[in-house]
Amino acid sequence: MISTDKRPVQLVEFTAMHGVRYSVTLGYLKATSVADPALDNACDFRISVREQSGGDQATTELLDSWDEPFVVALTVFFWNRAQSLELARQVKERWPDCRIVVGGNDVSHQQEALFAEAPWVDVLVHGEGELRFRDLLHCFLAEGDLATIPGISYWAADGNLVTNPDADRITDLEQIVSPILTPVYSDEEITGSSMIVYETNRGCPYRCAFCYWGGATNSKVRQFDLDRIFAELDRLIRLMPTDATLFIADANFGILARDRQIAEHIVELSQRYDKRLIVSTNWAKNSNERIVEIASMLHAADLTGAITLSAQSFDAEVLKIANRSNIRTDHYRRLLTRFRELDVPTYTDLIWGLPGETYDSYLNGIEEVLSAGGSPVIYPLLLLNNTEYSHASFKDEHALETRWMPGDVTNPELIADVVVAHEAMTAEEWVKGMEFRVAMTLFQKILLRCALRVIHATTGVRMVELCARLQSFLLHDCPDPFLRAIARNIAVAYREPAELDMPLLKTVIGDQIIVPEEVHFQALLCRSVSTERATADLLNAAVDHLCAGLADSGFEVDRVLVDGALSLDIAATTIMRASLRGALEEAEFAVPEQGWNLLVASGDVPSSLDTSGQGGTVRGTVWAPPRWVHYPISVYALSIWHGTGRPLHDLQFALRDTQFVVPDRLPALAG
Repeated sequence: MISTDKRPVQLVEFTAMHGVRYSVTLGYLKATSVADPALDNACDFRISVREQSGGDQATTELLDSWDEPFVVALTVFFWNRAQSLELARQVKERWPDCRIVVGGNDVSHQQEALFAEAPWVDVLVHGEGELRFRDLLHCFLAEGDLATIPGISYWAADGNLVTNPDADRITDLEQIVSPILTPVYSDEEITGSSMIVYETNRGCPYRCAFCYWGGATNSKVRQFDLDRIFAELDRLIRLMPTDATLFIADANFGILARDRQIAEHIVELSQRYDKRLIVSTNWAKNSNERIVEIASMLHAADLTGAITLSAQSFDAEVLKIANRSNIRTDHYRRLLTRFRELDVPTYTDLIWGLPGETYDSYLNGIEEVLSAGGSPVIYPLLLLNNTEYSHASFKDEHALETRWMPGDVTNPELIADVVVAHEAMTAEEWVKGMEFRVAMTLFQKILLRCALRVIHATTGVRMVELCARLQSFLLHDCPDPFLRAIARNIAVAYREPAELDMPLLKTVIGDQIIVPEEVHFQALLCRSVSTERATADLLNAAVDHLCAGLADSGFEVDRVLVDGALSLDIAATTIMRASLRGALEEAEFAVPEQGWNLLVASGDVPSSLDTSGQGGTVRGTVWAPPRWVHYPISVYALSIWHGTGRPLHDLQFALRDTQFVVPDRLPALAG
């Protein structure tokens, strides 16, 4: 309970991230407010960062811990909107005189919709909130006139909704007081957070129509002072726990020349304090040599995993509609080659559902990535407020159909406005594309990465066609009924999220789902590598199915080369199984030299693997490393979703402690 004569100001954020206790947004609000002596003397600021998974109970516990607040301020994103506004409703119900203030990119400039949905909100702050919130508190304390504060919407005394003129952007970011260099967060709070979100600049010069960052703001990049950044990073890295994530939330890290200095400082501090962290960021959209240098520096220091190449689509018309200047295909392939030479893994962002994208052009984009040796990570298109895509005229022009549903059906907390159809894509094609990406990831990027590369290179059959054949195998001909049932539930759940069979998935991965994303994929992966025998049976059956089908279609398959590559895939799954169990293990492989050279050239195996050649065969051993991947499995497998390179530690519980028991109802489900 608050035991002070100061007026309680509660700052709240609901997060979807497990173990996060630090909010940069709330930190800015508090730091900038308490830097004002009048506000520091009058108000007691309390920050509450709560995980969404707590649900109604967490909301009740939070309210019960408060004395009557003077102001409650909430930062609202699409994923926490419902929970945030429900908390605001209950606050107003308990304490009618409390002022409710909300802000965030999901509600900015959405005043009519927001106040209709949540009439108990008193004030909506548009855009950057630090200075506006400070001014609001002065106004509340003095019972002044809200009409004097730019960039807000509010209920007037006559009951009408009023929106004041826009506020100017903050050009001098030093007006925003550091929450790290002031006593806003204690050492214990920083040490207790699994992720720290951090900014070195603000703004984005691009105008991508699907993105709030540039498409809605089209702003110049404004920079925090470099000395301030160095001092902030010193405290953060000194205090952050091992394996925590430092997420640099710039729109385009690497776009500025000084970003190299920042990366060098992070490396130096990590070495000084002997800290093993995961540095993640939004890399600059048009990657360049500076990004290659920064990424290789962080990777060499064991601070990052895969680097993002943001493509979103490879179709020229789709990119034109999106106002996006993309990585040219030839430049994309050169970048992949450069990163490969430096042994730095990459992944390529693609979005399924962009206006103008057909199912065929979607597959063509995936093929471009796979054939170049890249690693695609595919997201559905979320229709975000304040973007060009969200305008009524744009939606009408392109016949956009959306559904309010989880963007990832296995994580019901991440509800969003998902684009499920448009003039070039039917709703059934959208489901088909969402289903395809899981099978592609499971087989091409993990279980049969090497075998598929050899088949593709020697027959000329497209990677996406091979993946489609394996998807059919998984749905209909896989010998494991559990895998068939899980695979079939993917399409069922994307058609109707209420049909998600979470009990089936938990039978495989256990009740405690630590990574609340892509649980279908996690269950498929854990089941596939559960035992050495199960993995060998599955992969051999899959390759037999694939080769027989290709032979029936008139393609000649070199089984000697394929089986050699398969030995490497099976060795890799042995290491994955060891990583899931937190064990150290090694496995041997033997690949014909022709196949080995092909795999190295394609980037599917690192050239640094210890090998020996005899009689035209390359032999070697792969092992479970302490941190990063040194065997031929895409880094995507290590991160489950974002490619940040976190080890499979988060899945250890599932594979170590779960017994696989086939329920009586499964044969009927599997068909």
